[in-house]
Amino acid sequence: MRVAVPSDGGFEGNAVPLNKASGIAVAQIGPDGIKEVKVIRPGEDTIGEIGKEGVELLIAPEIPEEVVAKLSSLGIKTLTGVRGRVMDVLSWAMKEAIRAGLSAFAKGTMFMGRGQ
Repeated sequence: MRVAVPSDGGFEGNAVPLNKASGIAVAQIGPDGIKEVKVIRPGEDTIGEIGKEGVELLIAPEIPEEVVAKLSSLGIKTLTGVRGRVMDVLSWAMKEAIRAGLSAFAKGTMFMGRGQ
């Protein structure tokens, strides 16, 4: 599963609200671990770039409702309220995904209302 986390410093930074990100860390997570894929630099069509990368879930401390709607129209789930260093967020997401099963994780069903 491809997961994106808006960051103030790529994979080495902290998770930040999407509108304050200097980069968006995109990684492949799964039972075999976390694989760094790339960092997207925000631009004119950041949401489109996230979609082109095949991201299935965007995790951020905050995501504006209009952005959630755009992401949802691309089939990208969102999870808010998660804070910390990007690699810690990705590690947590990987553990939760494995525990719950990747399909439940991707559907946002395991978050009891926090996933959008």
